[in-house]
Amino acid sequence: MDKNMAERLIELREKHKLSQTAVAKRLGVTSALISAYEKTERNPSLDRLIALADIYHTSTDYILGRSLSDPNSCVIEVNDLNEEQIRVLRELVEIMKTQEHHRK
Repeated sequence: MDKNMAERLIELREKHKLSQTAVAKRLGVTSALISAYEKTERNPSLDRLIALADIYHTSTDYILGRSLSDPNSCVIEVNDLNEEQIRVLRELVEIMKTQEHHRK
């Protein structure tokens, strides 16, 4: 397995605050297999790669290193907005983050 892919799997798992055991349960595999993916000892099958992308709400391209950015990361073009509109937009994003955090 590619080292970058293993690093991305670790990064995504930690970003979602999941243990290897939790990911393994969702995939129906052992935590040892998740560990092997993250240590570059094994490659996930196509089906498991797709399932991992679903678990982490990302694309298989991002996991495989074919895309440099996680599709859940977002850049919003604000060039045509005034300062007040940008402030409101930032506040809205913070509210949404807080609501998501409280749902977990």
